Amino acid sequence: MSPHRITKKEIKQDKFVTFTLKLSEWLQKHLNQVLMGAGGVVLIAVIVFFVLSSQSKRERKGAELLGKASLELQSGDLGTAAGDLQTVVNQYGSTKSAEQAAFLLASAYYYGKDYAQAQSFFEKYLDKYKKDPIVSASAQAGIAECHMQRGNYLLAGENFVKAASLDTNNFLSPQYLLQAADAYLKADQKEKAKELLNKLIKEYPDSKVVNQAKIQLAEDF
Repeated sequence: MSPHRITKKEIKQDKFVTFTLKLSEWLQKHLNQVLMGAGGVVLIAVIVFFVLSSQSKRERKGAELLGKASLELQSGDLGTAAGDLQTVVNQYGSTKSAEQAAFLLASAYYYGKDYAQAQSFFEKYLDKYKKDPIVSASAQAGIAECHMQRGNYLLAGENFVKAASLDTNNFLSPQYLLQAADAYLKADQKEKAKELLNKLIKEYPDSKVVNQAKIQLAEDF
């Protein structure tokens, strides 16, 4: 998806609402990719959104540094990206860019397989921001993924359940429930896993992962 080209008049009239809606729509389709492997499209979308919605020179500077860090993250330069993202969080903490930088910083540590640091920054993101329920759910799922990578399956299951409950209308909630069930199975908590699979099937009958839940129930129970 290419960034939407708008006129100066459109920007002046409705830049914040327009870009918020478009970014929200995009994130709803691709938020897992943001968490598990931020690609060029989402980074460009984020940069455009934050630059155009900046209301002050300070916010613009934060957005510019966020853009630089995002491109570094995209190119695989995790060390430099993490440093720049930390600067955005520390020096521009009250801006919109700092919120996004905090999430990407946690993601950067996850990409680098530093799961302890990644979990710490996902938790800090939730403690300080926790404004957008979709992104907050993704951060909670990030904590769960960190536990999964370290073999803490019971904690992973608990955090996936939390991610699903933060926004029950989130299109990713059924996926989080499926992942929670998988984590509980790995933790030898079969009854909890079964309960979640049934919950998924009952509450999200139109979800694309319902068939996976039914197959898992048939195979494991």
